[in-house]
Amino acid sequence: MNPRLLLLLLTFAATGVRAEGGFLGTLKSWVGGIPGLGGGKQVPVEAAKKTMTRIRVAPFTGGTGTSAQAALRKELLASREFFVAGPEEKVDFTLEGFSVGGRVTGKLRDARGKELFQRTYAAPGLDENLKAFADDVIFTITGRPGLATSRIVFVSDRSGRRQIYVCNAEGGEVSQVTHDRHGAVSPSLSPDSSLVAFTTYRSGFPVVSLLDLHAGWERGITDTSGTSFGAAFSPDGSHLAVVMSFIGNPEIFVSDLNTNTASCVSDSIGAPSSPSWHPDGRQIVFSNDDGRGPKLQIVEVPQKEGQSTRLFHWRTGYHFCTDPEWSPDGRHIAFTTRKNGEWAVAIKPYPNGGAKLLQSGGAQHPSWSPNGHFLTYVQHGGLFVHDVSSGSRRQLLKGFGRISEPRWMR
Repeated sequence: MNPRLLLLLLTFAATGVRAEGGFLGTLKSWVGGIPGLGGGKQVPVEAAKKTMTRIRVAPFTGGTGTSAQAALRKELLASREFFVAGPEEKVDFTLEGFSVGGRVTGKLRDARGKELFQRTYAAPGLDENLKAFADDVIFTITGRPGLATSRIVFVSDRSGRRQIYVCNAEGGEVSQVTHDRHGAVSPSLSPDSSLVAFTTYRSGFPVVSLLDLHAGWERGITDTSGTSFGAAFSPDGSHLAVVMSFIGNPEIFVSDLNTNTASCVSDSIGAPSSPSWHPDGRQIVFSNDDGRGPKLQIVEVPQKEGQSTRLFHWRTGYHFCTDPEWSPDGRHIAFTTRKNGEWAVAIKPYPNGGAKLLQSGGAQHPSWSPNGHFLTYVQHGGLFVHDVSSGSRRQLLKGFGRISEPRWMR
């Protein structure tokens, strides 16, 4: 084995980081493509040094400065957005900071020494502040959101009845969101993570409800009677795409959360489900079963009153397609299909291109990470994260009841 790589592995092992997920899980995925260290198609470390943006975390000052510097390095390494360089290596960006009592003031400079931003993070915990700092650094440099502060909302029957839970991007900080005695399914988290929409059966039939995670209040999404299920927040958080059936056949509706009104945008023959918004808010993809197996359809959402809609089939090459979700850049759609009689996750470029089977053997309910690099999905009741480019994956949660319907949100 390469002596430098061996030293790297021994150094990380000495930190005592837990073996599943987290930092060590990320390290395993990094070296998985090197012969003798597991499968995968990852870029070797030396090649990564040449191709990735290089960043240095300078020593932090203050009483909790040393801990803050180490934790920030961990977050940046886990992001896989940068090569985190040593003190003598040439870099593209440098991070400086000051930390006392968990409070963090961070500064980002470019290679010429120009200050790009300086911000203070004053949340109660050091880790929370550094996750926010890391995400701000990633967004400033790449234009893509970081994952450190992102959340995955999912359903589990751990309590004996299906309820909604939320965890961080590493499978930690799990908390139960709903305590509905009739159960809660099909969650969607608002872009600012303040609201969760979900389907409940407390009235005897499915109805979408909206829960404020901060204030604790709950309300319906429309004043119209009838069934509703499978809600999805629009990119700006002001509307929900939802399946409703109060006019007869189920259709895709767009509900305005400010006015509690809803308008029908589809005219399908069959059973529509699982709507997902294009990131520009102008299209919705959904699954529709007309009796010959579910297929994907796309509807253009009217942008002004009186504008007509356009509905069309989107061919994937598969006869069974459910749970579609658009990638954050709008260039791909992930969906659940069937392979050899089992569930499988596939992705396909939009609007054109060949579909790629990402994971078979029971994988389903895919959802994109905010930066578009990863998918989360469930397989045999466990929660996984899958690197779309390299094919490496790791399990975030296991032994937490039977998990389903994950959604990865900022």
